[in-house]
Amino acid sequence: MDSFKDELDPYPDHEEWEEMDQFYRKHRHFGLRAKQELKRAERYCEFLSLLVVDLSSLTKFAKRGALKSYRRVETLLEELERLVKKSVRETDLVSGVEDQKLLLLLSETPKEGARSLAKRLGEAVKYFVSYTLKTPPGWQVPVNILSYPDRKGKEKFLGFIQELTQS
Repeated sequence: MDSFKDELDPYPDHEEWEEMDQFYRKHRHFGLRAKQELKRAERYCEFLSLLVVDLSSLTKFAKRGALKSYRRVETLLEELERLVKKSVRETDLVSGVEDQKLLLLLSETPKEGARSLAKRLGEAVKYFVSYTLKTPPGWQVPVNILSYPDRKGKEKFLGFIQELTQS
């Protein structure tokens, strides 16, 4: 069965995926793609969700000398990005970390599905970070969710995307 799958896979080495991942690392490029996906979701009446993972507390912990085995915060953030990419579908887009935020664009995902992923992802990030840093008890990973269609969802979604593409 694997050989059949391999014959149909247009990207056997996943080189193109890696190139696209590098492209969407910048929030501006991610925002342009998100704008395109929002238009598609409107046209075809599909769900679209955006998760904004706030990582600002990580740099606070690192500045206090809470890093155990990492020399640089950048290394920690790169490993965190890899963890997040493993936690989502291949069709979902993951940005790089900029302005202490990591973004995820979840196509065909309603708000309830985004909440479920946010909870799972928040726990995974929390355990990863707790293992790596000295975090205070009860520390949580703040994750904001924007969804379309949702009451006032399009305006918030579009406003956030506009901010990304302007920077």
